[in-house]
Amino acid sequence: MIEYAVGAEVSGAPWLTEKGVVSVDVEMPVAVADDSFGTDLYLLLAQGAGDAAVGGPGQFNTVFSPASVAAALRMALCGARGETARELAAALHLDVPPDGPGQFSAADAAADGLRAFSALAGEITSTGSLTFRMANTAWVQTGLPLSSGFTARLRDNAMAQFAEADFAKAHEQARAEINRVIAEQTEGKITGLLAPGTVDQTTRLVLANALYLKAPWSDPFPEAETRDAPFRPDGERLTVPMMHGTATRAYVRADGYQAVLLAYANSRLAMAIVLPDGSLDDLRPCLTDGGMRRLLAGTAQRRVTLSMPRFRLEAGFDLIPALRRLGVHQAFSDQADFTGMTDAARLSIGAIAHKAYVDVDEHGTEAAAATAVAMRLLALTQPPPRVEMVVDRPFLFAIIDAPTRLPIFLGQVTRPHASR
Repeated sequence: MIEYAVGAEVSGAPWLTEKGVVSVDVEMPVAVADDSFGTDLYLLLAQGAGDAAVGGPGQFNTVFSPASVAAALRMALCGARGETARELAAALHLDVPPDGPGQFSAADAAADGLRAFSALAGEITSTGSLTFRMANTAWVQTGLPLSSGFTARLRDNAMAQFAEADFAKAHEQARAEINRVIAEQTEGKITGLLAPGTVDQTTRLVLANALYLKAPWSDPFPEAETRDAPFRPDGERLTVPMMHGTATRAYVRADGYQAVLLAYANSRLAMAIVLPDGSLDDLRPCLTDGGMRRLLAGTAQRRVTLSMPRFRLEAGFDLIPALRRLGVHQAFSDQADFTGMTDAARLSIGAIAHKAYVDVDEHGTEAAAATAVAMRLLALTQPPPRVEMVVDRPFLFAIIDAPTRLPIFLGQVTRPHASR
């Protein structure tokens, strides 16, 4: 456990101790793993290494959920064996003992991660004024017998629900039903997750994770203070609705960037805004060196006058290209080994679809994400120092579990599009 001194307590941020200390459990394996995996994926997706269905590559807006993608892949890993399991575990930064029976220890590590994130989701929802939901669902081909060990791992650790679907005879009907359920789980924010062609008559199993968050700020921005102001992408100048507010927040000024945590009311969640002095590319060394934990290390309480744009982002990806770049190959090939799922059919991953949505305004944040893996045959004592932070150029953002720094959502804003 590492504690970062931040001065006196901030109202509405229970992840601060009574002495105003941010307690950061950097040793929580699921948080460390998802931070590292999220960083790897962000560095690829932000440069167009994924096949983006919505949004775009390069220096365009990007948002995705490392936690959602990792959860769906961990469910698949629970049924993977041999080299297939080792590649997935390595990409997910799971700590698998090298001398142990890899095919089982990788599945154990995946199950441990699912259990830890399910428990964390329960802690997030237990307090505060926010709404946070997570759903893990497995749609199984009617009549396909699954391994009892595989189903037990998903039920006991991911709290997964199982549903039947007739992919062989009615794959379009099955695809529509999966999309309908995911839209329902995300309050209509994630629609059409599975595009035509991602599910066909050879599909036998779809593993899906859905997340939904609606959270008010601990310190809202006064609507009357929002006014048009310049935002400067590289080589351009835009005019966007810029929010303004002064509040006591966890803040850090580091070499080459500044960052601030915007707490959600009475919640362990917060939004991190990371503003580089130059371009977003300048953040890569710090991200690579330690993810969000590295960027947010040393946050201290300040009286922050913050100006930042309202923004709403949506993005969708086929994640197979990015995962290939991260060393996952066999899972998508004829050599895929998912015999831990079933002995009745040989399966490989045919599609990994992901969509994410985030809407930030004066009152708080609404965010949603979903991932589907389609398996185919085959207290204050003195005024704190004042700082000013004007977010008028491309920036990185993350919705994090503040005590563990686990990134639930991660993205970048280069051209803000406000919700109204």
